[in-house]
Amino acid sequence: MARTKNRGMNFASSPASNKMMRWRLGKYIRLSKEDLLRGRDESNSVVNQRLLLEQYHQTHMDEFYEGDESDVYVDDGKTGTDTDREDFQRLLADVYSGKINCVIVKDLSRLSRNYTDAGNLIENLFVRLNIRFISLAEGVDSYRNPDSVSNIIVPITNVMNDQYCYQTSKKIRQVFDMKRRNGEFIGSYAPYGYIKDPQDKHALLVDPEAAEVVKSIFSMFLSGKNKRGITLYLNDHGVPCPTAYKQSQGLKYNAPNAQGNPMWSTITIDTILKNRVYVGDMVQGRQRVKSYKIHIQERVPEEEWFIVENTHEAIIDRETFDKVQGLLKRDTRTAPKQKQLYLFSGFLKCADCGRAMSRIASKGVYVYYQCGTYKSLSKTACTMHSIKNTRLEVGVL
Repeated sequence: MARTKNRGMNFASSPASNKMMRWRLGKYIRLSKEDLLRGRDESNSVVNQRLLLEQYHQTHMDEFYEGDESDVYVDDGKTGTDTDREDFQRLLADVYSGKINCVIVKDLSRLSRNYTDAGNLIENLFVRLNIRFISLAEGVDSYRNPDSVSNIIVPITNVMNDQYCYQTSKKIRQVFDMKRRNGEFIGSYAPYGYIKDPQDKHALLVDPEAAEVVKSIFSMFLSGKNKRGITLYLNDHGVPCPTAYKQSQGLKYNAPNAQGNPMWSTITIDTILKNRVYVGDMVQGRQRVKSYKIHIQERVPEEEWFIVENTHEAIIDRETFDKVQGLLKRDTRTAPKQKQLYLFSGFLKCADCGRAMSRIASKGVYVYYQCGTYKSLSKTACTMHSIKNTRLEVGVL
């Protein structure tokens, strides 16, 4: 929850101090994603919440200043388990600045479904700042009936609202895990190279245009281009990256940390090269949220992933995929400004110290490999082992 210093507010703290006091009202409305998906409880819709709050305002006009549209705060499709809601934060900012000094909601769950946040707001923050709080369903009014805030019903209701979210989250997670075990795709957007089956949103179909790009990425990597070289090639030739491609297909897709002009990156190339979805396997559950209250993603150990083989048509054959995985495990870095990997990149090790051999081009004519430890780290840690490129090639062949 946002925390800001009290900015010199000077409101009456009790009915007795100013009986004719008028309040600056802020109407808060929230509808969760779960409510939207289920289409449940018409009384919780944004329209009906707005109507109820406005009716209360109109029937108590003598208590409030005349409001405007800016005094209505609406978070549509936002969970109540955390405070990361745009209009909720705007409401708090207006509370701290003194723009409003009365907050009204349809019921306590609209304000928050996290009992610690709800308790801190109602019993701490609003009290310290002399904010009048009204919740219509529970009959809470901290001005007309101060005891209603301290009534045992308020914390019990907040705990029940919290438990509702916990149970809902648990049930949803169980359903998703069942679908993952069955090899059903549950993501919002299909992986690059595929589309969702129009007849079954849990199945994947090959997207021919994007699939050709995936094939070319694997082909370029096997032919010797490193990930940086592939990235430069795709960007230089105007090939839309996955984010740009999905947006061009009319999807409202935004990758995490995406820039205004999304482009290919080595991270994107690496993700594609390592993704088993391209051999026809469904791999899900790589990340999860920390809890139903803290919606931060964390990585899941690979042994806990949900992997089901042969659930959809492959774009890359398994032999090619396995070759690529073998190459990715090697240290195949390139020299600065180089796009192409050399024949022995990542393969050569010093027999004595075990470190990588460094490639050296002498005057652009002679090429040889030398112990990287001796060359770059210490002349005493190893000796000057070296071999000409031509001799190495003949010996290997």
